[in-house]
Amino acid sequence: MGAFSQLLAKHNVQVWHGATDNHRQQGIVERFNRTLAERLFGHQYAQEMLLAARRSFERSIEWVTRLPAVVAALNGEVTRLIGKKPSEAIKARSVARKPSSTVPGRTTGLDEPLLPSDALVRYLYAPGELEGGRWRATDPMWSLTTHTVRNVVQRGGQPALYYLNSVPARGFVREELLIVPHGTELPPDQVLMRARPQRTRLVLCVFNLVRHTVCRNRH
Repeated sequence: MGAFSQLLAKHNVQVWHGATDNHRQQGIVERFNRTLAERLFGHQYAQEMLLAARRSFERSIEWVTRLPAVVAALNGEVTRLIGKKPSEAIKARSVARKPSSTVPGRTTGLDEPLLPSDALVRYLYAPGELEGGRWRATDPMWSLTTHTVRNVVQRGGQPALYYLNSVPARGFVREELLIVPHGTELPPDQVLMRARPQRTRLVLCVFNLVRHTVCRNRH
């Protein structure tokens, strides 16, 4: 155990490791990074626009100079999810946060009704998850396969997270799961049969030198 890990253990700090390519699990950090980038690079790009207008290829690194002041300013602003300033939260022994996004009136936390243990569900695909790349309008929204719930994690004030069998390691909130009623039938096997190509008649027309047209049918 390294020195940093020992320090965390000394103060009973619990470390959460997010799943790969699942930025939602560290949503507060990602949102802070976005706000930080907006504050930093807007001023820098304004400088680069002026430089480009003067036909200069110089790139600005103003963000390096502005970083301490911008971080100090953000630490002094009340954060919506925790209802207090980060400078105050750092000194607290524990900090409760609100869900980043929930359906109005939705029950969360330990009082949230859970799905039945034998529920069969499809999960909501992330953009481009099935086909790869960017999401397309023709991509399905829900998983092609059905799954059962492996376990559920509940915390005070947070939506329950469902972890499914045989799917990506990320958790899903209730709105990201589609219940499949037991006894639901799959499409008929006939859809797997390849359609026979239809024979089409091709008409070939040959133009002669005197602009008369000779046509013949070919199957």
